[in-house]
Parts: sequence; C-alpha cells; structure tokens
Amino acid sequence: MNWVLPHAPLNLRRNPFGFVPLEESSGLTVPEVELSTPIASLREPGFAVLLMGEAGRGKSTHLRAIHEAFAELPFTYIGEGERPQIPVAPVVFVDECQRLSWWGRRRLFRRPQVSFALTSHLDVTGELKRAGLRVFTRTLGELDEGRIERILRLRIEGVRLAPGRVPSLEEGSVRWLIQHFGSDLRGMSSLLYEVFQALEEPTDVKPLDLDLARREQCGLPSG
Repeated sequence: MNWVLPHAPLNLRRNPFGFVPLEESSGLTVPEVELSTPIASLREPGFAVLLMGEAGRGKSTHLRAIHEAFAELPFTYIGEGERPQIPVAPVVFVDECQRLSWWGRRRLFRRPQVSFALTSHLDVTGELKRAGLRVFTRTLGELDEGRIERILRLRIEGVRLAPGRVPSLEEGSVRWLIQHFGSDLRGMSSLLYEVFQALEEPTDVKPLDLDLARREQCGLPSG
C-alpha cells in the first residue's frame, strides 16, 4: 500500500468528497433520469437536453454522465461572472448555461446542425424551442434516503485504494445529513469533506462526528 498518498491510512486514494475528475464522474452517478434515450437523441442535430433543479440536486453529475458517451467532445463549465468561448462541436455541453447573457444564449442556441446538453437554474426551454430545437427537459428534485446513501457510498468506494476496510457512514448518519441538508448533496459533501480530512484511520462516521463538524463549520461552540 502506498502510504505517500495523504489519505492512504484510510485506504483511500483521496478525500471522496472533494473535486471529482470529469473522467471519473460517470461511475459515481445514481441516475434519477433514464439517460439512454436523451443520449441517443443527442447523436442527431437539432436536439437539446436541459437538466434543471436547485443547487446540489445532481444536475452537473447527470450532465457528466451523459458526456461520458461523448468523451471526445469539450465540456464547458461556466463559473460565476465568467464569459467563456463555447467550443464548436456537434454536441455542445454547457454546465450552468443560465450564466450566459440572454444574447449569448440566443447566439449559442442558433448554431446550425448542433445538439446541446445543458444544465441551468433558469428554464430556457422556450429559448431552445424558439431556436428550432427539440427539447428534453427534466427537473431534478428531492432525493430519498436510500438514493442519497447509495450516492455517498459510491463516492467512498470510488476512491478505494485497496481491498480492506474503508471509512463508512454509521447507520443514522445519512438521516442526520438529510435532517440538516434536505437533499442538497453539495452541502452534504462539503461537510463530509471536512469530516474525512480529520479522520486518521478507517472508521464509522457517526452522527456526533457530523454534528461536531457542522458546529465548527458554522463557528458554533461544541456541546
């Protein structure tokens, strides 16, 4: 076992709740949306897949899973305040397309002989249809406890270093996370990142561990 890796004592290649490389993201998806139909439709020009939902509901994760079928094509994430050049491609992937200006979206959606795979907090279905595109729109909603548990377990297993024990979430920890974050996976991951950074060996993460980390994260006294 390579103990040079910072998280090797946990039998992990890295913190499972940190940044996920694009090439690994599809294997960590528990899809809420059946993806084979939109993927097949994107192979023909003039189609758009639009994934909507509140922050932390899995829009980007689903988009990356779709992108796995088109791995040779660019994937553009638009950060807050950014105005990137969107690459020319037969299928254009844009995460957070609502951050483009109305005029920028209008020009983008009118590219000829192109299909689009997009995430957005803003419903741009009408804009896409006015550009002459056929549109598959899905809003990702609340996640149940079982699906959240599977997603978090996949994140841990996805960075396993070797056979043997790895950290896990004790029974009750997922319920604690849901009580405090609803189905906001991004919020859960932020807290779990801090918890896993503090672990020194593979162990069960208890609700008490989460509560202490949450208090520290919020600047509250423990106890």
